[in-house]
Amino acid sequence: MRRLHVVALGMALALTGCGESAAPVVETGGVALVGGQLIDGTGSAPVADSVVVIRDGRIESAGARDVTAVPTGAEVIDVTGKTIIPGLVNLHVHYRDGAEEITQQFRTQLYYGVTTGRSIGSDSPERVAFLLEAHAGRPGFPRAYTAGMGFSHPNGFNAAGRNAPETEDEARALVRDQVALGAQFIKMWVTEMPEPGLQIMPEIRTAIVDEAIQNGAVPVAHIDGEDEARQLIEAGLRDFLHTTVLTFGPGGGAPVDDPEPTPEFLRMALDQDVVFTPTLSIVQNGWHFAEHPELLDDPALRAAFNPGALARWDDPETRAAVVEAPEFAGRKAAFRQLQDFVKTIHDAGIQVALGNDAGTPNVPFGWGMHHEMEMYVEAGLTPMQAIVAATATGAAQLPPVGEADFGTLEAGKVADLVVLNADPLADIRNTLEIDQVMRLGEWVERAGLLPTP
Repeated sequence: MRRLHVVALGMALALTGCGESAAPVVETGGVALVGGQLIDGTGSAPVADSVVVIRDGRIESAGARDVTAVPTGAEVIDVTGKTIIPGLVNLHVHYRDGAEEITQQFRTQLYYGVTTGRSIGSDSPERVAFLLEAHAGRPGFPRAYTAGMGFSHPNGFNAAGRNAPETEDEARALVRDQVALGAQFIKMWVTEMPEPGLQIMPEIRTAIVDEAIQNGAVPVAHIDGEDEARQLIEAGLRDFLHTTVLTFGPGGGAPVDDPEPTPEFLRMALDQDVVFTPTLSIVQNGWHFAEHPELLDDPALRAAFNPGALARWDDPETRAAVVEAPEFAGRKAAFRQLQDFVKTIHDAGIQVALGNDAGTPNVPFGWGMHHEMEMYVEAGLTPMQAIVAATATGAAQLPPVGEADFGTLEAGKVADLVVLNADPLADIRNTLEIDQVMRLGEWVERAGLLPTP
């Protein structure tokens, strides 16, 4: 009897997990997406037959079906034939007007699978406060970051209503004001427009960058020249919007000669871990809908479009005036130089993120991110590289920089994702074939998100 008691005790210990060889306990519940192609955003090869397990708003596990367990009691959703990608991250957004209007802009973004946006330089204190609610995870909103109100030369580009310091001390005080409101970024416009000589002076740029970093904010610059970019990198800035290639000559049409970035600048940008968000849409969309009016047959795109801009592109005479203008061929050639810049810096190993100036009249919220990816592929990037730029690379630029818990579909990351009905690796335009969108582990009800005419 004593011997039987000892054996029974040993079996009990094993069954209760006290023995070293006890089987792992698998938690029950959650949601499991089973059978779809997984593109996790890291740039790794896609997983053709995957399992993605979501619990409590996060990815619990993601991988091939034969090595990724489905938890007992999980809600199993068959996504065979579909593709799962991370939610899109737009690093160049300008939200417009008040809370009601921004809420609709948020809804449009989510309809198109854009789960994160960075508002970059046009936010009043009231708008900053509203965006910070979205940043904190307000239900039904995308994640949002803000740069508050940006900086320019007193008579320079976008100066009206912006911070326009005339001294270094004034610049530092204005940076502190924006940080006190909650701005996570400090944006400045450093450009030759509206005319040469009306740029923020180098010493003021340096003061803005230094004060931003000292106060825990990330400095960002809109640029169009290599000399300015070099000076800003030396000052400590690492985050650029647009390109160093100002391709438009007199009259806005003819491309300039030899717009390629210099090898010295490429090495500097690579060594200093610089990231570019080239923002091609703001240039191409000045004529794209005139050249391709058939795009406007899409009811969802029409709903997302700025009404005033849509009315303009609906007008046959306006479209004809654009495509028949003498400078039209030059504008397209100049734009191709911008695309060449994207390919050049990407091939040099410099980080390329995605942003499209959403909120400007010709750049629709949501839809424009998918079109920006298409232009990256036209520039020479692969569909996979464009997806990484629109997800993981962008997420890594958001505070705390390099430590984002979203932007990829890996264990422990936030469950922001998009389920597609077609393969974007076969055609990047398939990112628009959206079946479902998930934000913070909850499915987004897409029906009714777009504004009604």
